Amino acid sequence: MLRMWKRFSIRRQSVALTWLLSYLAILMVPIMVSLFVYHRSNDTLKSEIHRANDALLKEMKELIDNQLGNVQVLTTELTWNTRIRDLMYSNRFNLEDGAYDLYVTVKEMLQYNASYPWVKNYYVYWAKRDLVLLPGVYRNSRLAYDTIHEYDKIPYELWYEILRGRNEQRFVKLEAKEGMGSALAYIQSFAGDVAEGPPGATVVLLDTEKLLSVIRSVQSFNGGEAMIMDRNNQVLISTGEGSFDPLLLSDLSFTGQTGSFYHEYNGNQSEFMYIKSDYSGLTFVTVIPSSLFWEKAQYVRNITFGGLAFSLAGGFLLTAVLVRKNYGPVRMLTRMLASSPAAGQPGGDEFRYIQNAIADTLNEKEQIQLRMKQQSNQLRSNLLARLLKGKAGGRIPVEESLSAFHIDFISGDFAVILFYLDYETFFEHMKGNDDKLKLIHFIVTNIVEELAGGKHRGFVSEVDDTMACLVNFRPGEREPQLEARELAAQSRQFLREKFRIESTVSISGVKSSPADIPQAYREAVDTMEYMIVIGQEDILACDEIHREEQTPLQTDYYYPLHVEQQLINHIKAGDAEKAEAIIREIIARNVGHQLSTGMIRCLMFNLIGTFMKTINEIGDGKESFLMSNQTGVERLLASESIREMEQQLLQVVREICDYTTDRQKQQQLDSRSQLLQERSGEILAFIEGNYSDVGLNISMIGNHFGMTPTYLSRLFKEQTGSGLLDTINSVRIQRAKALLADQRTNIREAAASVGFHDINTFIRIFKKYEGVTPGQYQKMENRQ
Repeated sequence: MLRMWKRFSIRRQSVALTWLLSYLAILMVPIMVSLFVYHRSNDTLKSEIHRANDALLKEMKELIDNQLGNVQVLTTELTWNTRIRDLMYSNRFNLEDGAYDLYVTVKEMLQYNASYPWVKNYYVYWAKRDLVLLPGVYRNSRLAYDTIHEYDKIPYELWYEILRGRNEQRFVKLEAKEGMGSALAYIQSFAGDVAEGPPGATVVLLDTEKLLSVIRSVQSFNGGEAMIMDRNNQVLISTGEGSFDPLLLSDLSFTGQTGSFYHEYNGNQSEFMYIKSDYSGLTFVTVIPSSLFWEKAQYVRNITFGGLAFSLAGGFLLTAVLVRKNYGPVRMLTRMLASSPAAGQPGGDEFRYIQNAIADTLNEKEQIQLRMKQQSNQLRSNLLARLLKGKAGGRIPVEESLSAFHIDFISGDFAVILFYLDYETFFEHMKGNDDKLKLIHFIVTNIVEELAGGKHRGFVSEVDDTMACLVNFRPGEREPQLEARELAAQSRQFLREKFRIESTVSISGVKSSPADIPQAYREAVDTMEYMIVIGQEDILACDEIHREEQTPLQTDYYYPLHVEQQLINHIKAGDAEKAEAIIREIIARNVGHQLSTGMIRCLMFNLIGTFMKTINEIGDGKESFLMSNQTGVERLLASESIREMEQQLLQVVREICDYTTDRQKQQQLDSRSQLLQERSGEILAFIEGNYSDVGLNISMIGNHFGMTPTYLSRLFKEQTGSGLLDTINSVRIQRAKALLADQRTNIREAAASVGFHDINTFIRIFKKYEGVTPGQYQKMENRQ
């Protein structure tokens, strides 16, 4: 495998490397599945261990809670014993007189021994007399301590302090001397005065061996350590053999009613599982070292990793063998292709190189076939075009040329259908295609030949910007002329609906010999030219054009001089309706006579010439309609058919008439404006000549010019921008200023000279226009 890897490492994109990585990726699937199964199995095993430990913890909690419940019952019975309560709360007892009562009390306490097998011992401490009441006997506190706690490590002083203190369901662990185990004391104080302290306490000593026998069942299952802790995390009972110190595990947090967490314990990472009692406030804990847990999962891990190692070794070996075996044929094929002169050098993936080589070969073959087909189609089209134009003769007989391109006739009846296509509409529809012209020719050729081949034979070729179809009719069918028209209608409709190709179609007459094919083509061309000039966009057969006998030109061609002069006069006058009527009449009478194409073109040139002369004469020298409307004239000159020319003529007529009408209106407005300006000048001259007349006013001026005062005032203000009365006052004030400049003229004389009969009116108007009174103005003139 190392040798093969060295070979592959030369080209990192080799397919062998791809196969190798693929096989390895496939090999990783079962390995990943195995790891997942192992992980899930490990989690399941751990979950089962947790579940079993949790069940044992709950069982241990229930058993110990039951026994602790009995302890609480015993404590309650002792606390509420009538004789004991008399001792605690009555002052009538003393050692001399009450000895018998004490004897009876301790004898009554014997009756509880048989009812509580889990209780190792119990007693009542009487604080007032410092006595300890045992079942059947009583002693002072010192003697009772020496008797009961002879083998416990707790000092007398501490024990005495606990008894006299306030204890509310308190558990106290009593360590034994010399490794003899430990005891568990449950202490409950009697209720007493807060200041004096409790009168005594009840103490129940539990049989820890029996408790340990219960919790050792948990230890035997999980191999860890089981313990019971109080509310302060003080270990009361533990299955460990002095393995923990100190007793108070204050750094641990047992939150919630139950749970688990990992923490270091005795130098080992361990898992703590706990559950709390609902009644006693104790916490039941199991401590399992992590190493013990992994020992239980060691077997599963060994099997899993062993299987994975075996799978990897076998998979790598099998991968190498398969890659070597499968790569041999590929390498041979690559060398064969690389040895070809036309082939390049493999630069990467061998399959990609082989694929590219085959694709290049097929592409080259396709290009050769395409070029041959294009050349064949081009030659075929050229042959048909020469046949239609009568130029098919040459060194090779026509029959052989036609046979070479699979053109064979089935009868002697022929006709030519000519299609004049609307390229612009198709090009707008086919956006983004670079070779639109070839595409439209390809579509028309295939559609028309296929439709013609349903009953007859059809051969399509491009001839002089048109598509010509040579139709060879099958014998025995209905009238060939009807078949040709039906074929033309089907083709035109199909091209319009499916490809949005608009067309004009002409049909020649039916010929009975291949030698007459050029004549049929000329008939189709003449018919198409007639349709284009007339403006007909449909289907027309050569036989449908009926020509009447030749008559003098004056009768057929209608466009006399007086009609032309009428048309010019109406256009210059701006009468669009009459001009349009004459145009329609001229075209209708000439088209109705079915003139030849040449005569219709002559009519078009004459009409265009008339319009050119007319629009060139419209203007005032500074502006010409022909210069400002060249676009309309260009559209008129570009008309191909008589109908199109008619539409353009009518549009130009409307534009010329609108222009003429606007000019006439503007001229009228200009004349009226000039007249009004002249009249305003005459009014102003009249005011300047009669300003000294006291009777000069608007009515007087209106009577002079023969106008009403209101109309005269509005007309004057529209032309000058100033009111007529303001103009009269302004002229009088200007003349008065000239008089006041002479110191010899007084104010009254000046007012009378300019037409004011009231001096006060003069002063008021003078101040209005000049801002000062006449007297002030005369003083200012004197200073200057």
